[in-house]
Amino acid sequence: MKQGYKRVHMPLTRIGLIMIESEGITENVKTWRTDAAAKIISALGLEKVMFEAADPEVFAWYIKNYGPEVNVFVDHSQIVQLECLRAGIWGTKSLWGRVLTYKG
Repeated sequence: MKQGYKRVHMPLTRIGLIMIESEGITENVKTWRTDAAAKIISALGLEKVMFEAADPEVFAWYIKNYGPEVNVFVDHSQIVQLECLRAGIWGTKSLWGRVLTYKG
């Protein structure tokens, strides 16, 4: 966390986004480590991190809990599904009607 904070907040070492691997958070674990994602977001800021979301249920969880603007890295074959979830025009029962954006 300290290295990540330094990289996104210190002027001389500032970078755009830090990519967070899903391994150990939502991949290859018995239960998702949602607390780890929350700690990372709390420490670095939502706009400074990008989470790997290899499965539709994972990126749906990020959108449901952190909003449609959350940065997620998905496989190219899942881009349409991701963008439809973000726009609120498609979703599962737990997500349908919960995604709102006020752009424009």
